[in-house]
Amino acid sequence: MKNFFIPLILFIVSFDLKAQRDYTIDNIEEYISNQKTFAVIPFTFRVTAEKPRKMEQSDFEASVNDAEKNGAIAAQESLINRVLRKKNRVAVDPQPQARTNTLLKRAGEITYTDGVWGSFDAYLPEELCELLGVDAVIIGNVSSGKIFTTAGSIALKVLRLGGSPEVSADLTLFDKDGTMLWQWSSRNMKASSMGNSVDNMMDYIFKKGARKMPYTGLVLK
Repeated sequence: MKNFFIPLILFIVSFDLKAQRDYTIDNIEEYISNQKTFAVIPFTFRVTAEKPRKMEQSDFEASVNDAEKNGAIAAQESLINRVLRKKNRVAVDPQPQARTNTLLKRAGEITYTDGVWGSFDAYLPEELCELLGVDAVIIGNVSSGKIFTTAGSIALKVLRLGGSPEVSADLTLFDKDGTMLWQWSSRNMKASSMGNSVDNMMDYIFKKGARKMPYTGLVLK
């Protein structure tokens, strides 16, 4: 029986390592020490949930669109607030959310229609830094099998989705020269453990490992 549990434990650990990936450039302290400000780009927030049987298609589509639109901004705001609340954090300040988003709206290659952001792929990370006047940018992506609520969401009934919805997320930090300094990525996280709001979801993501982000988890020598 004891021999049975050893491979089982190894399998679980191996699966968790495959589901979660971390990367930090070797000389990250050198980069961070030369930075003063960074910006968080509105998240790419996608809802992959399936429509509940007893819900009208139009209501479901409205819920998904609302969750994706507000989730992009709520996740951005949540990340900025977590950096600001961190005690003894690295002295690199996040650009105010309102300033970041206003400058992005002025960019010719980025669409913003009815509160929905288009793709930021037309700009390289170093170009986003130049556009925003910052030393680094954080780009985040969320793919959710659950519809999370936000402060700006329309009133919704609690959706009881079938199966076990999962969430995948990643955060990537780029320096103004285009170098990727840090990345955290996790797949197949159980949405049932994340509460019902985007803020709850971000809390869970940070507990899973995103708290290691250089601006909150790095001690400069």
